[in-house]
Amino acid sequence: MKTKLLAAAFAVTFAATGLFAGAAYAIGQNSDNPMFQAMQQGRFGRGFGRHNFRGMIARELNLTAEQKAQIEQIIESEKPNIKPLVQQLAEHRRQLKALGTDGNFNEAQVRVVAQQQGQTMSEMIVVKERIQSRIFAVLTPEQRTKATQMRERFEQRIHDGLAEQGFATDKK
Repeated sequence: MKTKLLAAAFAVTFAATGLFAGAAYAIGQNSDNPMFQAMQQGRFGRGFGRHNFRGMIARELNLTAEQKAQIEQIIESEKPNIKPLVQQLAEHRRQLKALGTDGNFNEAQVRVVAQQQGQTMSEMIVVKERIQSRIFAVLTPEQRTKATQMRERFEQRIHDGLAEQGFATDKK
C-alpha cells in the first residue's frame, strides 16, 4: 500500500512537472528565470526545446502545414489561460521555499499553500485537457491513433524509470 502511494505521488509529480513544462513551452515568454531560458534553449535532454519538441511531434504525426497552423493557433489562443496559472505556481513555489527557512515548521501554512497549489494544478489540468481535445480534433483518425501510441510509449518510459528506481507501479 505504501509503495503504491509513493509511486502515485511520484507519478503525480512527473505529471505536474510535465504539465508545468508544457505550459512554459506554450507561453514562450522571455524571462530572466533560468528554467524558462533552459527550456527555450532546448537544454533538457535531446532537443527538448519548445520548437524542437513540436517539430518532432509534427514530423512523427506527419502533420500538414494547415494542421500545424491550426495547432499553433490553438496554443496561442490558450496562452491567456495558461500564463496566470504558471505565475500562480511560481508564486506558490516561492512561498513554500520561504517557509521553514527560519528553522520553524508551520504545517498549517504549508497546508494552505499546498491546497492553493493543488487548486492551481487542477485548473492547469483542465486547460491541458481542453488544449489536447482541440488538437485531437484537428488530427486525422490515423494521426490520433499514432498520437495515442506516442503518449503510451512516453508513459511506459516513466513507468520503467520509476520501476528502475524501485517504485514499481501496477501499470504494465
